[in-house]
Amino acid sequence: MKISVHIPLFIYSNKKNQQKNFFKACNSYLKLSNKTDLFVHTNKKVNFKKKRIHFIYHKFRKDHPFKLTWYCRKLMEKQKEKYDIFIYSEDDILFTKKNLNYWLKYKDNCLKNNYNLGFLRVEKNKKNKKLYSTDQISKSSNYVILSNVKYLVPKNPYCGFWIYDKKEFNKFIKTKWWKFKWSLRSKSGILHIREMSSLGWHGTDINGEDMDRYIATIIPLNGKRFDKNSFLSHLSNNYVNSPKGLFGTIKVSDLVNNKLERFKPKTSFEKFFRKYKFLLYSYLRINIKSFFKNNNLHPDLIKNK
Repeated sequence: MKISVHIPLFIYSNKKNQQKNFFKACNSYLKLSNKTDLFVHTNKKVNFKKKRIHFIYHKFRKDHPFKLTWYCRKLMEKQKEKYDIFIYSEDDILFTKKNLNYWLKYKDNCLKNNYNLGFLRVEKNKKNKKLYSTDQISKSSNYVILSNVKYLVPKNPYCGFWIYDKKEFNKFIKTKWWKFKWSLRSKSGILHIREMSSLGWHGTDINGEDMDRYIATIIPLNGKRFDKNSFLSHLSNNYVNSPKGLFGTIKVSDLVNNKLERFKPKTSFEKFFRKYKFLLYSYLRINIKSFFKNNNLHPDLIKNK
């Protein structure tokens, strides 16, 4: 298998463990196949030479530095016929051979039914040694069954990583989502320029709509437990001790609701109504911002008056 892995690496001088985590992730990718190539997109020149790791320095002229996560797409598109598998990953995610085998085992069954096979980004709590989710902030209650395999539908499909085979990737690059506008973001406002690139083709709630390829992202269950090979280790481990209500607050073992219901895809009316609500929200938000701007007052200042 020929595998193309693209990693944006924004180098910070004050991040002590960044280099250690990055090279640990790289070494794991190189073990996937002897035909794996890593393309690392950086904001600084790197004098490092190793076979199959290619550092690509990008200058920021007019663009915001956060757009580094998007710079890889031009090269990826040029590679569309050269590789069998395409991967985009943040620089601190550990993807192993077990993760790859998990994906190869389930992905065709998911694609045949228009679902995306998902992963869970996890961190280990140093105090209790338990695994926590970095992206799921509430329990999931829906499931689907495909070819006698039960899958959970996580509420948040994001994991800072995506992987597609050659056929799927070539479909992806022809869609509006491959080069969509920088200004787009989720209604929640959480996913911005950097994170939007990590969504791949399975994002949800993008300007009031879901990306149009998959019905949902799903993860296989063994009883009420996740397949452990769906776990992606977040090497930075910087969410697990976040304040309650943000990230890392739910144990992986607690993510599956005790009462699961069969997943029902949104109807055309529900999709239209959701889009309409977002457009209304956006219109009001823009107008309210203009009002505050005209009055030279910040919303928080007005609240405290």
